[in-house]
Amino acid sequence: MILDFCPGNDLAYHLNKKQIFEEEEARFFIAEIILALEYIHSLDVIYRDLKPENILIDHDGHCRLADFGLAKENIGEKDFAKSFCGSPAYLPPEMLHSKGVSKSADIYQVGAVLYEFLVGFPPYYTENIK
Repeated sequence: MILDFCPGNDLAYHLNKKQIFEEEEARFFIAEIILALEYIHSLDVIYRDLKPENILIDHDGHCRLADFGLAKENIGEKDFAKSFCGSPAYLPPEMLHSKGVSKSADIYQVGAVLYEFLVGFPPYYTENIK
């Protein structure tokens, strides 16, 4: 799969420069991320790796999701993915408890990313990932 060139860099880059986003900026980015996830979910795919580094900004200033390496196909409304994967700062609780994840894991990650946009670091952030 090939993605169009996104000259706006990723949201981690912009967050690093600004520390936090204004509420209006965060609202815009989160709305676009939710729309992208709704589309992906309609295809019975869960993304499982939502984080600022995987959200690119295209030439029009819109969000594009990148890095589908951890995405899982054929996950319907009642299905669960069992593999443990993702970035430690954004892992949903059900993954930490080895219960398997559904589409709701992506929604948890939306909340974690929104928190980071507004506060400057992800919820439950720690230097020690043990």
